[in-house]
Amino acid sequence: MTVKEIIIKYLKDNGYDGLYDEMDCGCLIDDFAPCDSIGAECMPGYRLPGNEECEYLVGPKKEQSHG
Repeated sequence: MTVKEIIIKYLKDNGYDGLYDEMDCGCLIDDFAPCDSIGAECMPGYRLPGNEECEYLVGPKKEQSHG
């Protein structure tokens, strides 16, 4: 099992959507580490709505649904 596979398994087992860091970097499990690099500062996170620059963001808290 590779480090990448171990991290993906951990994320899935714990309900996370991907990784992010404080430097505006984020990736989802389905497109994991597209830069082929996992930074030492990456943390588990959840998919959030995007902005004018990104289709989605990844952050520390789940988006609250308004219903």
